[in-house]
Amino acid sequence: MAVEGTVRWGILGAGGIAKRFAASLAGVAGAELVAVSGRSAERLAAFAPARVYADGADGASAHERLLADPEVDAIYLALPHSMHARWAACALRAGKGVLCEKPAVLTADEAREVAAVARETGALFVEAMKCRFVPLHSRVQALLGTGELGRVYRIDCAQLVDYGEGRLGYLTEPVGGGALYDLGCYPMSWVEELTCGAPTGVSALARWKEVPGGRVDWAGRAELLFAGGVEATVAWAGDSAEYDCSCLITCENGGIAVERAHRPERAVVHRAGRPDEVVEAPYDPDDFHGEIAHFCGLLRAGAAESPVMPLAATVRSAELLDAVRAAM
Repeated sequence: MAVEGTVRWGILGAGGIAKRFAASLAGVAGAELVAVSGRSAERLAAFAPARVYADGADGASAHERLLADPEVDAIYLALPHSMHARWAACALRAGKGVLCEKPAVLTADEAREVAAVARETGALFVEAMKCRFVPLHSRVQALLGTGELGRVYRIDCAQLVDYGEGRLGYLTEPVGGGALYDLGCYPMSWVEELTCGAPTGVSALARWKEVPGGRVDWAGRAELLFAGGVEATVAWAGDSAEYDCSCLITCENGGIAVERAHRPERAVVHRAGRPDEVVEAPYDPDDFHGEIAHFCGLLRAGAAESPVMPLAATVRSAELLDAVRAAM
């Protein structure tokens, strides 16, 4: 069902990413934050004047009350990764559109389940893979679409950062933690978009971090082979001494080097026998704005899916991540 006028948002979760989302939402025309839910009333107060639904236990009753709020049209799901699939399905069944922070799911089975609920209810679900919603993404797609660079035959992507000792929490949970899904989902989104079908071969190595109750991957590298000889490498790390968040797309007649590929603003285009071209496409005005505006437009149009991040892309990305995890 299409939303008329202002899109009224509710946020599940009150962490740092939710605050950044709320700050960006305030600058999106025709959108308004009306409610937020979580465990701590004190933390939720930072989202004033939005209505607060608080539950000091696990937050479940607070989230349920927000989802029952008839004055909420859309949900930004900013809970820990392991809670995404459950609450995405609940929100969809409540008739809310859902913009779910990445990674939307932790397994391909979860992805297929969420996609099935979205199709069953007709409610909009979009994974908030912000690298697909910034202006540079469409510039890269347009360049590849001209055909002048020829066929893509190799993709080399990395998301190497240093979490620091302060960023632990859900990242060190045996279920839902680790760097592959938190960081590796960004480069894998590029691989998903630039390849077709299931990989014909996957190899991977990981470095593990011991945590209470088990272990989580903290760094790794994977190589994937696809039909037609297309190759992809994905590297990720949460304790890297060197920052590298790049994506190099190699084509028959050149290539594109995307900088800060998880939220890019700049790329360098290489063409055989010609000087390099720098392409710059700054955010307008920040890296959340594009996904929020896109989602609001879809809701107003009564769209069932996003053409930029369709359900099939979320499912296939999860399948590729599952294949890497199985090879680790």
